Amino acid sequence: GMRPDETGVYDLQTHFRTAVPDAVTLPQSFKNQGYFVASTGKIFHNSKLTRDPVSWTSVAPFPGNRTYVLPENRGGKGKQAITETAEVPDTAYADGKIAEAAIGLLAEASQKEEPFFIAVGFIKPHAPFCAPKRYWDLYDRSAFAVTDRGRPLGSPDLAFHQWQELRGYKDVPEAGSLPMGQEQTILHGYYACISYVDAQIGKVLDELETLGMSEQTIVILWGDHGYHLGEQDLWCKSTNFELATRVPLIVSAPGMAGNGKKAGAMVESVDIYPTLNDLCGIERTAVLSGISLKPLLEDPSAPWEYPAFSQFVRPYQAAIHGKNTPEHMGYSVRVPGWRCTYWYDMNNGTVVARELYRLDDQDIEKENLVGQAGVAVMEKRLGALIDQYRKNTYLKINSK
Repeated sequence: GMRPDETGVYDLQTHFRTAVPDAVTLPQSFKNQGYFVASTGKIFHNSKLTRDPVSWTSVAPFPGNRTYVLPENRGGKGKQAITETAEVPDTAYADGKIAEAAIGLLAEASQKEEPFFIAVGFIKPHAPFCAPKRYWDLYDRSAFAVTDRGRPLGSPDLAFHQWQELRGYKDVPEAGSLPMGQEQTILHGYYACISYVDAQIGKVLDELETLGMSEQTIVILWGDHGYHLGEQDLWCKSTNFELATRVPLIVSAPGMAGNGKKAGAMVESVDIYPTLNDLCGIERTAVLSGISLKPLLEDPSAPWEYPAFSQFVRPYQAAIHGKNTPEHMGYSVRVPGWRCTYWYDMNNGTVVARELYRLDDQDIEKENLVGQAGVAVMEKRLGALIDQYRKNTYLKINSK
């Protein structure tokens, strides 16, 4: 419910309570209302540095080292092969065990008088792309190919990285392009992992129905980031482009007229916290930057005039290790039809690069239009929104 500049978290190692020690997290807000609050899997990134025990009534044990199952990939430390396929049951990999733990938590919750809040953090389709063979068999590898390889015309170097997340795997070249065959294998593995985790989600939802609780339970499915699969000269995430910042978001809430319908509004991950509080009648006590999506759940075509923001630091290493000092911050705003990103020098606050892209639905950035005739008014408007965002003062916009 808070943004990076408010929490001070720009990397994977800084705990949000460092900057906001009295923060009330989303699960904590339910715990404070007497809910049974439990989690399993990759929640709060599930690292020793970022877990938050005060947020939970119960935390299921993490399923241990289940990234790989083949002996050739389990013999070394750290990242091994970028893909793996094996004739194993779903529970051989972590997400199968996480689904089992979630089902156990639902069974526990069904025996309690108090209502429940359960967070389930599935890992896939995060790299490495490892899944049981039957999910690989759903796809024909020859059908996969990278599209839109070129960087957007006129885009600044700061917008990109060197695929460091991908290059950390032992079978990926340290520099240069990937062999086409490996590209196809990675794409194949990515889709196999999506199908694998989809099956695990289905198991959890089936159990919710079996327990007779599905009609009274709000379910939110969302992802923490999008993904580049070779498009725009990029692999993995860590950008302010559409492919990295646009995420899945599905909400099913009892009694909402919008269930099963698509809303075209621009919404944000920070909106999930106030939405759940609103749907459950929990008074907002925390300082939140998100907006309740309940009006859209009641009517997906309801007017919605809010933009969506994202931000990311450079150099890339500053976001991963926390040891490198961030030098630049890219602030990006998305409104219907447009994305605008300004890169700021974090030492002196000056803008060092600008991006402006025209975007249709399901499109990606093709050409940086900054400085071109006919877009000055749009850039001024979106640049003002970025300035308001940086100052945490942004207002509603006319999204027409």
